[in-house]
Amino acid sequence: MKSLLEKSINKWWVRHIIFGVCALFLFLPFLINGELITWTDSQFHLTRIYEIVQQQENGQFFPDIIKYSGLQNWGYGLNFFYPSYVLLPLVFLWRLLNNPVLAIIIFDIFIVYFALVMNYRIFRKASDNISLSFFVSFFYILTASAGKMPVSASSSMNVPIVGIEMLNQLTSNIVFLFAPVVLVSFYQIIFKKDKTFWRSAAIFSALSVMLSIPATLGLVIIIFGMFVIGVVNKKISFRDFLTLLGTAIATICLSALFIIPFLEQRLGSQWASLPNRQTLWGKSFFDIVIKNIFDFSDILSIFVIFTFFLLLIYKKIDKNYKLLAAGYLISLLFLHSSVFPWWIIQNLFSATLQYTSRWEFIPKLLGSIFIARAMLDIAKERPKIVITLSSLTLFFAILGMYGNTISTYFPVLPVDQIGKTKPESGNRVESFYPTKNLVRTGGVFFRVNKNSVNTILETNFVSRKELGLKPDAPLFSSFAFSDYRLKGQYKNHRDIYEKSLVKFDGKLHQNLTSIQGENLVINNLPVKELKVQAPVTYLKGFKAFDSNGNQLMSYKNNIGFLEIKTKGSDEINIVYEKTFLHKLSIIISIISWLILIFGIFLSKINKIIQGDRNAKTINHHTSLQRRRSNRNIRQRSK
Repeated sequence: MKSLLEKSINKWWVRHIIFGVCALFLFLPFLINGELITWTDSQFHLTRIYEIVQQQENGQFFPDIIKYSGLQNWGYGLNFFYPSYVLLPLVFLWRLLNNPVLAIIIFDIFIVYFALVMNYRIFRKASDNISLSFFVSFFYILTASAGKMPVSASSSMNVPIVGIEMLNQLTSNIVFLFAPVVLVSFYQIIFKKDKTFWRSAAIFSALSVMLSIPATLGLVIIIFGMFVIGVVNKKISFRDFLTLLGTAIATICLSALFIIPFLEQRLGSQWASLPNRQTLWGKSFFDIVIKNIFDFSDILSIFVIFTFFLLLIYKKIDKNYKLLAAGYLISLLFLHSSVFPWWIIQNLFSATLQYTSRWEFIPKLLGSIFIARAMLDIAKERPKIVITLSSLTLFFAILGMYGNTISTYFPVLPVDQIGKTKPESGNRVESFYPTKNLVRTGGVFFRVNKNSVNTILETNFVSRKELGLKPDAPLFSSFAFSDYRLKGQYKNHRDIYEKSLVKFDGKLHQNLTSIQGENLVINNLPVKELKVQAPVTYLKGFKAFDSNGNQLMSYKNNIGFLEIKTKGSDEINIVYEKTFLHKLSIIISIISWLILIFGIFLSKINKIIQGDRNAKTINHHTSLQRRRSNRNIRQRSK
């Protein structure tokens, strides 16, 4: 017999209401106030989404290079390295509502709700345990994610959605929320021989690739580890291998519109690594793990410890609990301490990882499974623990969410007071509206609403002189210009981008470039010059034309810039066109998604038809039995 809890959760409308209310509660104050609290990383995401909005408004639905965010930014191949396709629903909301802040809040609510729904569905399909599936998804989403805020007096009880709301590691955090779908799907294929999981594995793997390569790398390593274990333990047959191979091919085809152009551009030039964040790669055994647990800043760890002691008290500890608890602690130590010598390989992994917190879905998933199982086991002795622990989880999630964001509303400091509060006083919760100077120098805790967001969106490169800074002072860019430039290019040639300098006759020249429509134009070149270096990093797809429309030879020079043979032309028009491989990749992806959707539709129809047939068969058998029973009754009465 199903319990009352299982009966309630099993009702789809009850389950969806619970998930929807949880997602809404986390973002309700932001929705009511129409404001976000953002920081440095948020500027990058706001600006790049705004660029996509502008591209779409000009009819470019698969954007590549930057065209509308200022002369100094023109031509940067941002979308080749920071995937944008899965953010298109947010772009649609942005354009529909004409309100970036409201669009982001609604998008966040939907992402959290959808993650709860999809994680529940995959656990339900894999385990057929209604209660366990519900609570694993519930605890995972409300207590686990990367992208925690780095500095705040109220960072205790930090929770996942803070990273989503603050647009901190935005796409990595979205992958984080859906990671269980990918991992459970591959687990079922490898160890449970269930080929029906290939669709969820392929779909969500493709979405992960098109959201965040660093986070996807962690998923790939875990899946590869599962595959190796399966091979060593002789769990993988030839048919299983074919299923995995087919899933990999389906993933590549579904995400081809990103993977193929990315590889084409990546292999076409020697791109630099992501900026290396050594302080986040674990300096000592006690660096993050032990301190986070014992200063109560990791709510999931508190729940794991609490339920572990309850299991001991009620003598319910078994081998599975020991393995889950050990896996949780070991994976935390592996990611965030010197137990694993990250310093040996950090230069290799920084090219794609940058932060080990991007892979924190490993311990968080193990921890969520642990406390969900433990709570349901303990509930046999203490039924009230289900309501208590679930309520505490939601309470701490809301407390952590508001503690890291809403509290920064007080006080809203005047510009002349910013930075004067002493950090050691513990008051790091000041917030302020963005100004041009603060945006360009990377301020923290911006209070952003429909009006103040424009300060971030419309502020592009300005000179250090305009900001009153020293010539060598750091200047923050709304775009991640230090990411994926050619090795040393941005650091050594920063002025070329900031001042849009062209080079000929061995010298750099300014005020010779302009944007006309969607193209970059170099004007007033001396007729005697035979070649010119454009202030654009070389990408496959750039073409150059003279004033008469004749195509000129263009190529990558020895420092990685686009260089053009002018043939004596005094004006050069630089355009960008998708390469043949890029166009082909779009066709492959569109066809793959259509085939997949059509296949899912046919399987649903087949299940309905099969269900009707089974129902008719059952009714037929029931009818025959009824007739026989009536006949026997009549014969006895005679």
